[in-house]
Amino acid sequence: MTEFEQKAEEIRQSAEQAKTEAQAAKAEAAAAKAEVEAMKGKLAEKEAELKTAQTNIDNLDASIKEQEVTIKELKEARKDISSVGFKKAFRAALEEKKEDLQKAFNSKAQKFEMTLELKTDPAAIGTSVISPNNRLGIAEDPTIYAAVPVANAFIAAFGIRPRTANKLGWVEASSQAVVGYVGELAQNTNLSDVAFTEKTRAFGKLATKMQISTEFEDWFEQLYNYCVNEGIRMIENKLDAEIAKGAGDDSDYPNKIYGVFPNATAFSALAAGAVQDANYADVLIDAANQIAKEGFNANVALVTWKTYAALKALKDANGNYIFDQAKSLLGGLRVLPTTRLSDTAGLGSNESEALVADSSCVETYAGNSYELEFIRNGAYDAYDVYFRKAAQVKIATPNKKGVIKIAALDTAVAALLASGGNAGNLGAIATNTGKLAGAVNNDHQVETHPNT
Repeated sequence: MTEFEQKAEEIRQSAEQAKTEAQAAKAEAAAAKAEVEAMKGKLAEKEAELKTAQTNIDNLDASIKEQEVTIKELKEARKDISSVGFKKAFRAALEEKKEDLQKAFNSKAQKFEMTLELKTDPAAIGTSVISPNNRLGIAEDPTIYAAVPVANAFIAAFGIRPRTANKLGWVEASSQAVVGYVGELAQNTNLSDVAFTEKTRAFGKLATKMQISTEFEDWFEQLYNYCVNEGIRMIENKLDAEIAKGAGDDSDYPNKIYGVFPNATAFSALAAGAVQDANYADVLIDAANQIAKEGFNANVALVTWKTYAALKALKDANGNYIFDQAKSLLGGLRVLPTTRLSDTAGLGSNESEALVADSSCVETYAGNSYELEFIRNGAYDAYDVYFRKAAQVKIATPNKKGVIKIAALDTAVAALLASGGNAGNLGAIATNTGKLAGAVNNDHQVETHPNT
């Protein structure tokens, strides 16, 4: 190829490359133009959406303002309907005599007489209804006074676990051990018997209801708060009583709350006839030893207020109190007084009940919150306030050995008392009987609160 032909070829190749680049640039420009057009379309759509949204906002704002005006008018109308005050009636009377008043002032008379009549006829002025809170000259106390709530000892002793299902379920095992020697290369015939039992217990539901008249509408907030708090207190109070002695069991009443005291193990003195000058403290300690013998650890005792006062009065030979007054402890036992256990009246006699337990042996479950309904009852012109709470107690059969019930304290003292000894509690009971009169409640008695 000559030099001329070579130059011509180079020019041709450069021209082809330039043409290819120009075509590529043209394609890129067309793509860019299409993209710009697409962006313009999207921008137009967004502007339309924004315009529509703004229109909706303007309409909503106008609607809200109209509603505010309507609400204001309704409030004013309700206020006019609900009460007729002296100022309003006086202003209406002045308005009625406006022309006469104007003439009197225009005449510049030194003296003029005017008769103003305040109408009390409901047909004339609309209504004469006066709300219960419109008491002129009386300073209203917003506090609602009622019976003071008391501590629920069984709830305090065993706590409340959250309910996570509709039923409690567990498995109990029992075994008959046969363990013996076996010869070398001989067959093992020591066959132990093991059985498993599946148990379930449904929840029991406690409920109460209160009714509030709408005549107290001006105190609605205070009454609402009171009913909520009082309803919770009533349910918790009943729950504590049912934990103590509920009628629930494994067969006849599986959906009622399982009572701790009726299903506990009966006291059986370990140190029978071996305690010199036995007293109530010795009974509780002996019950704790019974629990320890079964592999549990007693940490709480529940007693009546009468027994509690007697325990607090106990002194050693040097006159020092043996009961920790500040921490309510007897040795390692936390002692809680309760009205759920039965007392007996009579000077120098205390066949009262008591309970000693390893608190881990009793499991109490309840819903995390109270079911509360506040319903308008037009038939009675009132509000009905409903409360409900589901709860249940579980004591597995082996764990009943960790809960000891004492049916009669003086009988238990007599069982411990060594020959020739003296029961050490009668003086304390005699001293405190007067203070404790009337402190006993019937567990299933209907509560009455005169201050409510």
